[in-house]
Amino acid sequence: MKLGIVVNEKSGSVPEDGREQLAAFLVEEGHEPILPLDIGAGLEDQVAGLVAAGSEAIAVWGGDGTICAVLQSANGAVPVLVLPGGTMNLLPKRLHNDELDWKKIVHSVLANPKPGWISAGEVGGQRFYVAALFGQLTHIGASREAVREGAILEAVSILTDRATLDIESNIQVEVDQPDMVRECPATAVAVIPAEQEGLEIAVIAPDNHLDLAASAMDALARGWRESAHFHAEGAMAIRMRHTEGKAIPATIDGEPCEPGDVLAISYIPKAACVLVAGGEA
Repeated sequence: MKLGIVVNEKSGSVPEDGREQLAAFLVEEGHEPILPLDIGAGLEDQVAGLVAAGSEAIAVWGGDGTICAVLQSANGAVPVLVLPGGTMNLLPKRLHNDELDWKKIVHSVLANPKPGWISAGEVGGQRFYVAALFGQLTHIGASREAVREGAILEAVSILTDRATLDIESNIQVEVDQPDMVRECPATAVAVIPAEQEGLEIAVIAPDNHLDLAASAMDALARGWRESAHFHAEGAMAIRMRHTEGKAIPATIDGEPCEPGDVLAISYIPKAACVLVAGGEA
């Protein structure tokens, strides 16, 4: 198989000679690596060049930000083999059953490669494939490690005694569900693109720090879905606005950003084509 290679050697766990290591291993496995003509070019240009050069798939080795950018640039033109090279590695863990050894992933996937489509959410032109968290919690580095499936309210519990946590519910949320539009205030919002259809949303809107702590303890006992102040599945669109006109802080697939004070989040059922081992993603 002809595989284009995109490597971010500045990512957390990618070695300085990562590009050379990956290319050599692909040759060992009986495949033909294709390198970008200009490794200093932007990721969009690198992907376009690799597709034009006849790549049957693209292997991307880097952090969550690099992976998301390559998936969005490829836009389904060729399947993408995602390799973990960052700190959180949210999507690689999901796609490869928590395997983090890049050589084992390459070997197992290319021994029986199967393309599969994955869904995504999109906000401000940026797609997210695992989860997006909105609200004041995203300013705190410790909470970023808990932004993963099943641990949204764990992020809250980390911060219950920190003065930097603003518990005011200053985000107004509207959720388009199949039979109605729901509105609610929020301190923090988690949005996850579902495997089947629509966006899953969990809203945290505590009245005070005691309520916040109670929600966190309840999450440990019953799970974050049951402990959220509002939870819904199957949403096709979500809108948010800051009641004071301030930018809403966010963590999108592990990357912090501030996409704006008024946000529209949409659901993309076939957002990216990925390569996995032995079956669809």
